[in-house]
Amino acid sequence: MRLLAIFAHPDDEVGVAGTLAKHVLRGDAAKLVWLTRGELASQFGDTPPDRVAQVREGHGRAVAGILGAEYEFLDYPDAGLSGGREEALEIARLIAAWKPDVVFTWNPEDVHPDHRATYWATLSALKFCRIPKLVGEAHRKPVRLLHYSRGDIPRPTVYVDLGEEGQAAAERVFSLYHEFYKWDQGLETFRAHRARLGSEAGVKYAEKFQSEAPLAHRYLRE
Repeated sequence: MRLLAIFAHPDDEVGVAGTLAKHVLRGDAAKLVWLTRGELASQFGDTPPDRVAQVREGHGRAVAGILGAEYEFLDYPDAGLSGGREEALEIARLIAAWKPDVVFTWNPEDVHPDHRATYWATLSALKFCRIPKLVGEAHRKPVRLLHYSRGDIPRPTVYVDLGEEGQAAAERVFSLYHEFYKWDQGLETFRAHRARLGSEAGVKYAEKFQSEAPLAHRYLRE
C-alpha cells in the first residue's frame, strides 16, 4: 500500500503521524507533501520569512526521518493558497507520478484558509490525475481520500489502530514540535487524546479520519 499525506504547513501532519508510521513498519510506502513552508508562522516573531522557511523545512525533514517516509515541499506562499486549478494540477501531477492508494489531508471546513484550500485542491487533483492530457501518464486506479475528522461533517468515520509502535512514533513527532514551539498542550494530553480515540474504536490508541464514502470491508472483526 502507498500512502500520501498532503498538508499546507509543517506540523499539520501530527494527526496522521501514527498511521503513516504503522504502515511503514509493515513495509508500506508513505510520503509527506507540504504545499508551503509555513514561513509566516507567528511563533517566530520578527524572524525573516526565508529563515523561518528553512527552520520549518528542517522540521519536515526530521519528521519524515522519524516516520520513514519520503517528503516534498511545493513552493506556494504561506497564507496564499486558493484551492484552485494551479495548485490542483501540481498535486495531480505528483499523485500521477507517485501513485498512492490512500491520500490524507485537511478537512474542508477547518478555520485556517490554507487548510481548507489544501483539501479542495487535493480533491480536484484526484480527478485531474486521471486525465492524461493534464498529467501525462495518468493514475486511474481508485484512490481513497481520508481527511481529518470534524464533528459537524456527516461523513463515515475511519479509525486507525496505532498500536504501541505507531503511537510511539506519533509521540516523537509531537515532541519534536512541542519542544520547539512550547505548545500549551503537553505530551500527556496528546497521549490521552489518542487513548480517547482508541476507546471509541475499542483499541488502545487510534487516529481518526473521515471518508467521503463508506469503506467496504472484506470481513467483520470478531
